[in-house]
Amino acid sequence: MATATAAGTGPQPSGLPDGAIATVAGNGIAGYGSDGGPATATPLNQPIGVTLDDAGNIYFTDGANHRVRKVDTKGIITTVAGNGNAGYISDGGPATATPLNWPTGVAVDRSGNLYFSDYGNHRVRKVDTKGIITTVAGNGNAGYVSDGGPATATPLYLPYGITLDEPGNLYIADWGNHRVRKVDTKGIITTVAGNGTAGYVSDGGPAIATTLYYPRDVAIDNAGSLYIADSANQRVRKVTSDGIITTVAGNGIAGYVDDGGPAVATRIYNPYGVALDGAGNLYIGDASNQRVRGVTHVARMTPPPPPAADLYGEVVNPFTTPRGREFDLGARIKNRGPNPADGQYVTVVLTLADGLVGGPGTTGQRLSRTFAGQRLMPHDGSLDGVFRVAAPTTTPPGVYTSTLEIQYGGDLNLKDNTYELPVTVVVPSPEKDETALTIYQDTVPEVGPGRSTSFNMRYLSPTGQPVNPGVIPQRYTAPTGFVFTGQPSYAYYRSVSGAVSGNLDYRIEDGGRTLIITSNPHVNTTGSDTGSLIYTIPVQARADATPGRYDNGSASVGRHVPVQISGQVTGSAQDETALRPVQESVPTAAPGQSTTFNLEIHSLDNQPVNPGTIEQRFTAPTGFAYTGAASFGYYLAKPRVTGNLDTRLEDDGRTLVVSSSPHLNTGATDPLSLIYTIGIRALPDAKPGSRPDDGKAVIGRLAPVPLSAVVA
Repeated sequence: MATATAAGTGPQPSGLPDGAIATVAGNGIAGYGSDGGPATATPLNQPIGVTLDDAGNIYFTDGANHRVRKVDTKGIITTVAGNGNAGYISDGGPATATPLNWPTGVAVDRSGNLYFSDYGNHRVRKVDTKGIITTVAGNGNAGYVSDGGPATATPLYLPYGITLDEPGNLYIADWGNHRVRKVDTKGIITTVAGNGTAGYVSDGGPAIATTLYYPRDVAIDNAGSLYIADSANQRVRKVTSDGIITTVAGNGIAGYVDDGGPAVATRIYNPYGVALDGAGNLYIGDASNQRVRGVTHVARMTPPPPPAADLYGEVVNPFTTPRGREFDLGARIKNRGPNPADGQYVTVVLTLADGLVGGPGTTGQRLSRTFAGQRLMPHDGSLDGVFRVAAPTTTPPGVYTSTLEIQYGGDLNLKDNTYELPVTVVVPSPEKDETALTIYQDTVPEVGPGRSTSFNMRYLSPTGQPVNPGVIPQRYTAPTGFVFTGQPSYAYYRSVSGAVSGNLDYRIEDGGRTLIITSNPHVNTTGSDTGSLIYTIPVQARADATPGRYDNGSASVGRHVPVQISGQVTGSAQDETALRPVQESVPTAAPGQSTTFNLEIHSLDNQPVNPGTIEQRFTAPTGFAYTGAASFGYYLAKPRVTGNLDTRLEDDGRTLVVSSSPHLNTGATDPLSLIYTIGIRALPDAKPGSRPDDGKAVIGRLAPVPLSAVVA
């Protein structure tokens, strides 16, 4: 993983033509020897990030040795940070005397100060030109709080790659937070890409509004554009200086296709590193394809125009509405064309008839909405082009006709692009407040510890009479073992225009135990709120929740009598199907020689996984056999947890069978990642120079994971 470019050339192996490959550090044996000698004669242990300073010295993170090393222009290796022990003590002392915890990314500024991501310590550290170490980002806690404050006071979550721009701003691939963060020269941290949700939505909109998925590395070009190795999205993304994100490599499908075509149309597989040269060419560490890929002149690439779309609207409007009431008016926007439609190009414009007004936060008669960060797949999904509108108490009874336009890329859509929406305003009948509602829990959440789900609450007027209490607070208390986790929504499923839905204003307090919704739970006041009102409320069972049914939650809706809320914690955490293993290191061994490799295991969205003891079968790549030695480690636990695995060999060592429980995130002793270290040897008749990629690991019911090895 290269995290920066520099003017220096580094130590030059003699006697080699231009373009030849040579080793500049490491003797091929995993371990640690000493400093002060030739870099090519010393062992290393999982070097990860590398950069050069202006003088040509090479700096790299020696991950499993918990050090940052330097190779000077004469080829001599020294340690510049880390004492070889995993951990954290304090800042302000000599960098070589302090412990680190799996350093990964590295960068050097123009003044010679060294920066590196102290991955397991959830920090980014700096070593100044006097060798003193300090923290420049992260407070040591894993997580995310907010932006805009001092970088040293905010949590990071397993920061990986880093880079610096010309003015000295620091960019961090905040891996576990699914964000890229920026620390300016005053030490203030902000997010420049990613909204904190893991996934992929679309390109072309604001980078801070879209989703990333475990970003691994970052790089900056001369124009100030940021490049992101969006590893689990199988893409490399670009964020221009105006904050717009696009894809420059990878179509989102993990794999490999022949070279030579457009980078955005090909497949890459777990991109871990990105770097740029002075000509604007991009280089990608295509980890699971075991390749380094190049994209020519990426800095000059222009994103392709949006494909043609064929959009239409499902109209939402009441036949009649009492004056003085709010109602929903607009359309759900659908896509019937063959191409996906990127929401950033879709705009819905509602021009209100005189006599109608927009809801809170709107001005004037022309209301519009664009959908950056959302995507319409062909013949699927919808965008919310429905607005909250009101007829003031001064509006005379009569018919009021508004118009709706659907625009794509700034133009009216191809057809069905304008609609007339007539509404008849009438004098209202007397209404009741919230005490006239019948409120009950429509569904009971049933979920295992650490798992998320939702439940429904139903609000209805038993006699069909109008109820319009106005905006009131509604306080929800979660049942034991549950917490509220996110955006609640509402829906009227029996309106004259079909389902009418939207999000509710809310806040969460008391560590998730309390949810406060501020809204107007009106029913039967117009054609768009007939029948009953359904709230859908997301919850999560705590990781330490004890299975059982709990009936001690409540909902207090204004002056209504509190309503009981129940929840059922069922079973245990996820099984092995939620695991995400990947080969972290590729073993290299000469015929007859033994070595080890690592398999790193995470869980989907870092959820708890506890499958119990299961069988895991490892098939060796051609020319290799297992030694039978295998150990595990939770290196991010404090203190770390390690031990040996229960193994047996089959087929003369070609198959290794492990019996264990690869559990994750069930407590303080197994956080975030599990590392298997497995002994392997090259057979005496293995062909030197070969790289068999036909090994595999099968963990329970998971699909096979490919394993590779190299015969030296």
